[in-house]
Amino acid sequence: MKVFITVAVIVVVVLGLLVGAGVWIHGRMKVFQTQATKVRLESPTRGELVEVVSAPGEIEPRTKVSISARLSARIVELPYEEGDRVTKGDPKSNPPTPLSVLVRLDATDLEASLRSAEARRAAQAAAIEVAKADVASQQARVEGITASLAEAQRDLKRQEALLASGDVSRSVYDQAKCRVDELSAQLSSAEHTLKSQRLNLPVMEYQLAAADAEIAQARDKLSYTTITSPIDGVVTRLNAEVGELVVTGTMNNPGTVIMEVADLSKMVVVARVDESDIGSVEPGQRAVVRIRAYPEEEFEGVVHSIGLIGGGTGTASREFEVEILLKAGGRRIYSRLSADVDIETRRHGDVLKVPSQAVLGRRVDDLPTKIREGDPNLDAKKTFATVVYRCKDGKAVVTPVTIGPSDATHTVILAGLDQADRVVVGPYKVLENLKHDQRIQDEREGAASQPAGTQPAQSRPAETRPAQTQVSGTGPGRTQPASAP
Repeated sequence: MKVFITVAVIVVVVLGLLVGAGVWIHGRMKVFQTQATKVRLESPTRGELVEVVSAPGEIEPRTKVSISARLSARIVELPYEEGDRVTKGDPKSNPPTPLSVLVRLDATDLEASLRSAEARRAAQAAAIEVAKADVASQQARVEGITASLAEAQRDLKRQEALLASGDVSRSVYDQAKCRVDELSAQLSSAEHTLKSQRLNLPVMEYQLAAADAEIAQARDKLSYTTITSPIDGVVTRLNAEVGELVVTGTMNNPGTVIMEVADLSKMVVVARVDESDIGSVEPGQRAVVRIRAYPEEEFEGVVHSIGLIGGGTGTASREFEVEILLKAGGRRIYSRLSADVDIETRRHGDVLKVPSQAVLGRRVDDLPTKIREGDPNLDAKKTFATVVYRCKDGKAVVTPVTIGPSDATHTVILAGLDQADRVVVGPYKVLENLKHDQRIQDEREGAASQPAGTQPAQSRPAETRPAQTQVSGTGPGRTQPASAP
């Protein structure tokens, strides 16, 4: 009997414990079911928004010259090293600034060619003088023959008169006539020779001009052996050594680049802007330049020029080179450094804006009926709607909005929100799965209402969205649709 009573008591105790545990578990489950989701809430702010176009780039001197030889020769002198300052010279300065000789090439063969050309020119000039003397001599001979012919013709007339009177024989007359014919032939020959010599003089003059041109060409080639600086700048690269043979470029092979000279006082960032953004970029726009070598600094810049031809092939997106004049404040910025630029394309003042993370895409068919019907910010013909989640009476309310342009962090709200509203701005993983009418609570209010002496639960790391390249543009098409609620 005692054993039966003891067993019954144990059974009652166990049943009581099980019932209590069930009640406790049911209570905890009810608490969990009614617990609000922690979110971050912010009110829309009114202020200025700047549209930017972001692009990577590379720093280069605005003026850069590659020094190459215009003839094949051996280097005999390189007076400057990398980093040395050179000048193009200024004869008008006081005192005059001499130009910098960058390279001297072996000029032995070219100097010999010049001397040979000068000798040929001198020989040609002497030949012209000889030809002129010959012309003068021949002219005198023509004049002598002309005088002899005139005398012979007078004698022939006398002999003809004497022959008619019978005072001379026929043979005397014939001799006089033969003399006239002979002198006439000599005069004709002398005149043709004189004409030929006179015609040859211009030919020799042209040959003299050709000799002068040959000398000029030889001197020009000789000048190529001394290469001077075309700009004021710094030797940024030296690719050759004394004794090396430099060659000129051909159609398929580039020539030897001996060195590079650049003006480092004016640097530009050559940014590669995507074709979808190039339409909003114009010369004169302000830009912010961040150089990876100087991570703690930001430099100002101004858009200087825009390339007219985009790069890229096939189906790849085209990129246009945009030169941004860098304001370095007198500092020397090294060439070929990587940089990122934000070009300010448009400013909007006194606009209502929210963090871009709060703007989401939701399927129109998944929205509640009372929201789909009659909302002016909702286009029922489209598949996705641009929405934000407002906090109203402790619940998340999906709210269609009309958005405008955006910058790197915020998006303009044109319609659908008031400045007094409170909008869910994060965490992003909560936003992805947030439902309409879901209970929510500002995480800051939850932390403030926590009883003293209790330890807060270990918070998870803040969720961040993947970095996106900022683009200019307006309209819901800029926001990528998120998962359906």
